[in-house]
Amino acid sequence: MIHENTFKKIEFNGAKGLIYLGDKILVYRRDLKTKKSPGCLDMIGGGKDGDESPFETFKREVKEEVGLDIQASDIQFSCPFPSYDDPNMISFFFVTKPLNYLKSDVKFGNEGTEWLTMTPQEFVNRPDAIERQQKRVSDYLTGKLFV
Repeated sequence: MIHENTFKKIEFNGAKGLIYLGDKILVYRRDLKTKKSPGCLDMIGGGKDGDESPFETFKREVKEEVGLDIQASDIQFSCPFPSYDDPNMISFFFVTKPLNYLKSDVKFGNEGTEWLTMTPQEFVNRPDAIERQQKRVSDYLTGKLFV
């Protein structure tokens, strides 16, 4: 299910999500120099620029961080959630369909130290992943997130 505001110009803070390459998701390890969760595994995504829609933010971040060009038709799920940076705002969580990309298509950007693929459950179980992101993925896997 896709949230009704996914493609609209609304007030929100950012967008992160699960990018499927086959049955695995693409994640990255945050830089050690970052203030928020340095060295931890994170989902792809980030903050809104200008008047972007939630999808436009996610699309741009995916392109910047891993060099993949996703389309609206690639999204199979989206929902808002309270923003970590500003609890008075919302952010969006996305899940793509399995994309027609190979690992060799990934072009790692200038954020983070490495990218990895793993199953969503492996991400949830990793001791080095961001806990709030793990909870979001776990909630998605168990059907606790709603549009």
